[in-house]
Amino acid sequence: MRKRRSILALLLAGCLMVTIAPTEVFAQEELVTAETQQDLSDPQEESLVPEDVESGQQTVESISQIPVSETTTEVTGETPGSATTERTESVEDEPEEMTEEEPEKTEEIPVDPQDPGKYRLTGEGTGDVQFSQISTQAVSPAAKYADCIIQKGIDVSYHNGTINWQKVKNDGVDFAFIRVGYRGYENGKLAMDSKAIENMRNANKAGVPIGVYFFSQAVSTSEASKEADYIVSKIAGYQIDLPVVFDFEYVAVGVGRLYKAHLSKGKATDVCNAFCKRVRAYGYTPMVYASKSMYEDKTYAADISQESPIWMAHYTKGTTNYAGEYEYWQYSSSGKVDGIKDHYVDFNLRYLNSLRIGERTSNSISLKWDAFEDAVSYDIYRKSGSGSYQLLKSQVTDTAFTDTGLSAGKDYSYKIYAKGKCIGFNTGITFLSPVVVKLTGKGSAFDKVSLKWSKALGANAYSIQRYDSIKKAYVTIKNLSGSSKISYTDKDRNAGKTYMYRVMPFKVVFNGRVYGTYSNAAKAKTKASVKGKTKSKSIRLRKSASSSSKSLGKIKKKGTKVKITGSQGSWYRLSVKINGKKRTGYIKKSSIRVYK
Repeated sequence: MRKRRSILALLLAGCLMVTIAPTEVFAQEELVTAETQQDLSDPQEESLVPEDVESGQQTVESISQIPVSETTTEVTGETPGSATTERTESVEDEPEEMTEEEPEKTEEIPVDPQDPGKYRLTGEGTGDVQFSQISTQAVSPAAKYADCIIQKGIDVSYHNGTINWQKVKNDGVDFAFIRVGYRGYENGKLAMDSKAIENMRNANKAGVPIGVYFFSQAVSTSEASKEADYIVSKIAGYQIDLPVVFDFEYVAVGVGRLYKAHLSKGKATDVCNAFCKRVRAYGYTPMVYASKSMYEDKTYAADISQESPIWMAHYTKGTTNYAGEYEYWQYSSSGKVDGIKDHYVDFNLRYLNSLRIGERTSNSISLKWDAFEDAVSYDIYRKSGSGSYQLLKSQVTDTAFTDTGLSAGKDYSYKIYAKGKCIGFNTGITFLSPVVVKLTGKGSAFDKVSLKWSKALGANAYSIQRYDSIKKAYVTIKNLSGSSKISYTDKDRNAGKTYMYRVMPFKVVFNGRVYGTYSNAAKAKTKASVKGKTKSKSIRLRKSASSSSKSLGKIKKKGTKVKITGSQGSWYRLSVKINGKKRTGYIKKSSIRVYK
C-alpha cells in the first residue's frame, strides 16, 4: 500500500488534486460466537408498521456511498437539526511545481507500551475482536433500523497519525469519536492520548460533530468512576456533540488487568453503569462501547441500553445479527478516509435515536424522547418479545408517554416516528410481581449458615445478599440461576457469630435483569467453635489463608490441641499456643483432625 501511494504521488505531482471518496470497506470476520438469546416471543400478529419498517434494503459499500442528502441529517448534540448535508468533492488549490522532490514519507507513530489499544489498533489482534486477513465486503443496516436516520462516522486515536479534519469532513464523514485517554493495561495508570487535544481542536474547527472515548481497564466501579472523572476533566472547553464513551474490551487473550480480573456478568455490568452514572452527573450523555460477544457473554447489555446508548462492534459481511439494541455499529477497522494518510480507520454507522426508558413497574414502562425538528406529533409503535410492531398510540403531542397494562417480567420494544421517520427506539423490561419472598436461616455448623426461601412467581434466578458491618450495607455473595433453586449454604463463616441475609428474586430477559421485591431479613448464628488436633509436627501457622502468607510460628508437636473458630476455602482459622503464647491464624484443613 505504501509503495502504491508513493508512485501515485510522483505521477500526480503538479496536477490538480481531487479528493475522491473511498470505494471499498475493509472489515474482518468476528471470531467469537455467542449463545442465542432466549426466545420470549408472543404469537405473531399482522404488522401495522409503516411500509418497509422491517426491511433493510440499503447496502453500504463505503463510508461515502450512503446517499447523504436522502438518509443523513446534520446533527448538533443528540437532536437532529433541520438542515441536510450534501456531499461535495473537495478540490485543493493547484500545487506548486515540484522538481525532483522525494516521495512523502509515512508518519512514524511511537506507541505507548502500556496502551491497551496497541494490539487491535496496530493489527496484532485482541481477545475479543481479532485482526484477520483484510477482505473487501459490503455491509447493510440491520432491518430493524432500516427506517431510521443513518449517519456515517469514524473513530480515531494517536494510532491514526496526524489528521486533516477538513479533508475528513469533505470525504463524507458525518461524525467522529476521538480517544481522549486510556488506563495502562498492566500498571493501571491513567494516561492521555497524545493526539487528543489536536484532534478535538481541529475537528471542532472543521465542523465535524465529535464524541470522545476512554479505553478502560477498570475492574471495579470505583475505578470506572475515576475514569469518568478523568475524561470529563480533559474535554472542558471543546464542543462535544455526541456521547462520552466507556470503551470496555479486553486487550488480548490472557493479557490485561481486565481480562485477568474475570469479572462476572453482573460485576462487569455494574462497572459499565458506574462510568455512565458519573458521566451523566456531569451533564454529558454517556455511552458504552463493546463487541457483540462482550455484550452477549460478558455483560447484561439491556441493563445498560435502557438508560444509555450502546456502541456495538461486529465485523461481518452483510449485516450484524446482534439481537440487542444499539445506536452505533462499528463494522470495520480497515477503512480508508481522505485526510488520514497511510493508516486504516474504524468505520461506524449511527442510527439516530433519543428514546430512553424511564420508570418501570411490574405493569408499566415510561418513555421519553427528544423533540424532532418542528414535528407537532409522534406515533408510537410497540412489539412484545420477537413479535411484530403494532401501532400503540398515534398523534402524541408530548415527548413522553407511559405504557400501562403490561405483563410482569417481560420485554417490550418501542419505536417513535416523526414525519415518517423513526427517530427513537429502545427495549424496556417490566419488573417482576411485587410478591415478598419468605427467607429463613440457620447456623448449620461452626462455619456454615443454611438459607431457605419461598419461590417467587416468574423468577428464574435469586440474588443472595449478606450484611457487611464494615460497609454498613448488604453485599451480593451469590447469584443462583434456576427457578427451582430456593436454598443456599453460606460457607467460610466464623464460629459463634450472627449474620444477616436477604434474597432478591430476579429474571434474565433480553440479556437484562429485572427484579422482584426483597425478602424479609433473616438472622442466623453459627455454632460454637470446635476442637481439633494437628496430624503432624512442624506445621507453620499463617497470618492469612495462603502458603505464602507471613508465618506466625511453628507448631512442633504432633497432636497439639487447637481451637477452630472458622474456615476459608481449604484452610481453618484457629487459635493455638506457640511457645506459651496464644496465636490466631490459618492452617491447612488437611493438617487438622476435628473432634468434639
